Amino acid sequence: MVMQPPKRHRKFAKRSSTGCRTCRARHIKCDEAPGACNKCTSTGRKCDGYDLARLPVARLALALYPDIAPRLAWLTTTDEKRCFSYFMHSSIPSLSMFFDQPLWEKVAMQMSHVDRAVYHAANMLGALHEDSEQNQMRLSGEDLSHPRHRFALDQASRAYEILHRRQASNDPQLREVMLLCCLLFVLSDLLMGRYDNALQHLRGGLRILQETQQQRQQRCIPELDDGLIYMFQRLDTEFSHFGPGEPFLFSGGGLEEDWPETDELHTLDDVRMSVRCALNVGIPFLAKAWLLTGTDIAADYVDLHRKQERILSVYYKLQAQIQTLCDKPHSRFGYKEQRGLGLSKLQCLGQILAIKTCLIDGPLPSSWIPEFAALLSALRGFLAEFSERPTITMDYGIIPCLYVVTRCPHYLIRLQAIEILLSWPHCEAVVNSNMVASIALETLRKEMQASDRLEVLGVDDEAAKALNSYLSKIFESTPHAVNWPTVHASKILPPSTHTWTNSIQDVATQ
Repeated sequence: MVMQPPKRHRKFAKRSSTGCRTCRARHIKCDEAPGACNKCTSTGRKCDGYDLARLPVARLALALYPDIAPRLAWLTTTDEKRCFSYFMHSSIPSLSMFFDQPLWEKVAMQMSHVDRAVYHAANMLGALHEDSEQNQMRLSGEDLSHPRHRFALDQASRAYEILHRRQASNDPQLREVMLLCCLLFVLSDLLMGRYDNALQHLRGGLRILQETQQQRQQRCIPELDDGLIYMFQRLDTEFSHFGPGEPFLFSGGGLEEDWPETDELHTLDDVRMSVRCALNVGIPFLAKAWLLTGTDIAADYVDLHRKQERILSVYYKLQAQIQTLCDKPHSRFGYKEQRGLGLSKLQCLGQILAIKTCLIDGPLPSSWIPEFAALLSALRGFLAEFSERPTITMDYGIIPCLYVVTRCPHYLIRLQAIEILLSWPHCEAVVNSNMVASIALETLRKEMQASDRLEVLGVDDEAAKALNSYLSKIFESTPHAVNWPTVHASKILPPSTHTWTNSIQDVATQ
């Protein structure tokens, strides 16, 4: 009888879940020596340090997305794979939902695969985007007890470190890398509700942009991506309502500057360019008007009214041009193009009503109700026709229109707009649907108390309390929030001094 040799059992060493990033990426046990582990230094490898936090295990999340490690030129951890996959498969599609966005679909995608600073910044955004979605887009500051927040902070610090080491580099792509990282930092701060930090990062990016444009006139340096320039210009303009009250770099000057010379729009790109030019003028004008008191408006009414009429004439002309394009046969317009045209029409409609009413001091008369109802009807029609609901987008349109509707004299119309805001938690560049809903509810509550109305607000108690808490935290973390044009126009105070106590059964119509 032949004796069978005993089976050999491979001895496995227990891997550390808190080891250095290099050892974890190599799937070997780390000795966790302070600063740099001996496993790396003894073999001549660079120890990539230790993470501030590890994300909870979520094997399903990894299974949903393809492995991206073979495409990268550096070692990646499991947590980074998860968040980078979320950035690619959730954040980028959301950012590109309404229009084709080469900046996100090509530039950001490519640069995050070849540049480690952009890669870490993208991981930060992916982690915070996922966390925001799970919290109804109501993050209001960082919570270091939360693993995703610590992971995002770790990824941000790694991106900063890489950029700092490359400051003296002559890499011709460095400025574009820095601008893209700045943009990812701005979006991450906005998701966290850190508006002051977002504004600081935006201004840093605008300074880089300004210096680059000045240096291009003196020596030959590569041109920046047009999408990056356009995105910073949009954010600079939109921060008029959440920052200093006017753009930092792009002044939104005269209506004649960079205005397309055409009486007819032929493509969706023509529409986007024209709407962009109109918003660059209309948004800062609204920000300025909403900061004025009745006395200020009366003192400067002639000039304000003249500019108001000029801007309205531009929007009326643009509205007619878009409608002419929409009335043509849609055989040459795809679904996404039709959605982009619909959003552009809403942008014009909302801006027109906001600009027409921005110089009226005090409550709006009931004669304006039909126009607010028409805007709400157009919004409902758009949302019924196009069912996609991105949670983060750079296309500024739906939330500002709903904010305009919440200024309607008719309480029931305002509540319908608030319901839409609550049913679709999302961010459009600088604006957050929860913030607008919170401000609208606070304004409505104040008006009903002032008029001794017996009705109470038609919003669920828990939702109202959550919104109140969210807005209170935003005010606490952003001291200048009370001076934002959107808040100033609503004439509300920080809502920390009261609580929502009643739920509503019905609202009486006026």
